[in-house]
Amino acid sequence: MTTDALTATIKGRTFKLNAPEAQRGALAEAIAVVEAKCATIATKSPASEIERVLLLAALELAAASKDADAMDPRLEARLAAMHAKLALALAPAGVTGKA
Repeated sequence: MTTDALTATIKGRTFKLNAPEAQRGALAEAIAVVEAKCATIATKSPASEIERVLLLAALELAAASKDADAMDPRLEARLAAMHAKLALALAPAGVTGKA
């Protein structure tokens, strides 16, 4: 795991998050989505406590994910890893599939 933490800022409070290098991009995208949703909620209800903003954001994102019939991101990551392993195993000797 890298020592450079990613940060999420919600209602002025900063949270530091670490992830393995391979997952940093996905975590950065997730942070951006959560920050944006929290900012929208906080703008509509500026007096709300941070816990309420985070809870409402989580509920709205979960509902939107379910409505979009989205795949669980953890499952999607596991499938991508399996696909990469299969591609390596099935590739002819000396061919990695990379340009």
